[in-house]
Amino acid sequence: MALKGDGPIRITPRDILIVAFVDQVAITMSQQGLSILSVDFKNYAHLGVAQMGILFSTVALGAILGMIPAGAALDRLGSKRVAWISGVAIFVVMGILAFWLPTHFVPLMALLGLVGFFLPALSLTGATAITKVFDGSSYEGMAIGLRQAATPLGGIIAASLFPLLVKTWTLKTVLFVIALNVGGWTILFGSVLHNSSLSGHKPSTSYDWRRLWRLIKELTRPLIVSSLLSPGQYALLTYAILDLHDRWHIHLTYAGPVIAIALFGGFVVRIFMGHLTDRGVQVTVLIRLTALVGVVSLAIWALLPKGTPFVVLLPIFLGLGAGLDGWNALLTAWVANVTTERERGMALGLIGMSGFVGIVLFLPVFGLMIRVLHSYRPAWGLLAVIYLGGMLMSRPSRSHTAQHG
Repeated sequence: MALKGDGPIRITPRDILIVAFVDQVAITMSQQGLSILSVDFKNYAHLGVAQMGILFSTVALGAILGMIPAGAALDRLGSKRVAWISGVAIFVVMGILAFWLPTHFVPLMALLGLVGFFLPALSLTGATAITKVFDGSSYEGMAIGLRQAATPLGGIIAASLFPLLVKTWTLKTVLFVIALNVGGWTILFGSVLHNSSLSGHKPSTSYDWRRLWRLIKELTRPLIVSSLLSPGQYALLTYAILDLHDRWHIHLTYAGPVIAIALFGGFVVRIFMGHLTDRGVQVTVLIRLTALVGVVSLAIWALLPKGTPFVVLLPIFLGLGAGLDGWNALLTAWVANVTTERERGMALGLIGMSGFVGIVLFLPVFGLMIRVLHSYRPAWGLLAVIYLGGMLMSRPSRSHTAQHG
């Protein structure tokens, strides 16, 4: 099937998926790249540890505030326009950050908060567009899985590339490259989209906010699952390297590749689970299975005795990546199954917002437990309990089962 554009070029769903995949890689490189460059921000602005926690929580808080406007804009303006607008906006904001890069805490926090505010629109645009382009297709699950698999891949690239680039260039130069990369690919993604290909209706000229509460009630279980499972991804990225260094005395040179192995596990599982949904396996069943892998892997990691050979850690981290990072595409597919195209943008925005709420609430608790108890083990154990709750909550409601089963 080909999508006819304004000119002689015919854009196929596969073409859109390819650009959406690369665009999401670029988005993740910018989002997770800021955390990966946290030490460089700390040294550049002479920040304390407490200021660092506040600074990067501001990015997540900005994303929480940006989710609902981004979802409403997608339902009102369509994916094509939002891709262009958000692509230009993120390039301008990150460009200002790169050229100015203030050393004072408050303006630096404000700029990173703005970056966080615009990032959800970029990611939601791709997710919404792909769910609509492949809606009803026999490859819908695989398409969603492939697009979402770009997230761990972007994290792998950022973790491998950015620390080296900062040493070769400067922090300002790397930030400008990030701005050009994410803004350029999102604008290109908007260029290959055609509103007629995304839905059978024109984008609405106004948003009915009275539908918001009804949508929240319909998505109660996915929202809770998102808030319970989302902290795992960020805990893995933020604290696993520190745990490997502090508890296992593994040099950071080797700890980075271990995290890359975990992200690779998430990359593979997202694609494979998408394939299984196309084969008729229920999405919520796969979410529970993936969360169970996370629970088991977290329990093993928390209880693993010191002195365990390094080679034994590798399959454990592969399981951690599969369980903590492999469920995301399934949640997107779940939302696509229980919502209409007219409310898809807002629905995915709500899901993303609930995930960031979980991240903002859990990560400080995680860090506080480590500081007070002087051990990573209880924190990983708490995360296992939270994941168990997410697994139990991933059963669809009876109304959704009757309507979509």
